[in-house]
Amino acid sequence: MLTWGLSKNLENSLKYFLDTKIALHSVTDIDGNLIPVRVGRKEDDNWTLPCISVYVESKVASRLEIGTNNRDETHLIIIDIYASSEGGEGERLDLSDWLSSIINDGWIYYTYTVNVSTPESPTKADAGWASIDFLTNTRVNLGQNVSEFDQHRHRISVNAWIT
Repeated sequence: MLTWGLSKNLENSLKYFLDTKIALHSVTDIDGNLIPVRVGRKEDDNWTLPCISVYVESKVASRLEIGTNNRDETHLIIIDIYASSEGGEGERLDLSDWLSSIINDGWIYYTYTVNVSTPESPTKADAGWASIDFLTNTRVNLGQNVSEFDQHRHRISVNAWIT
């Protein structure tokens, strides 16, 4: 079995950070349920609204200096907010404002190791800090004839690097 790579560790570190902050700040939907965070793109119908999805889209590795193979790696992270309302309650806007302020200072980067006895709970170890630069923070407009899950979607994209 392959060990988790940097991208998967980064996604899960962000998920852990967001789950912790959501519980700490009591970020709930209109029914009082904590907003769930998922790793990966929306590829099934097992979603409830509202929810947050995080995934690493791509990686850029620039040479640090001529004549070396040392690289400065940045990772494009996509954070999709799937809200159940646009205005009124302001769920999409409130979640995007809260989320961008929470991730602004970065988060702890963990490396995860699969635990054979409890595969759903991998062992994590502090391995640095994920710092970010914001790229986009905007509503995703897919038109009027879209599914309920995409009607009030918002996307935040950031470049992240590990220090």
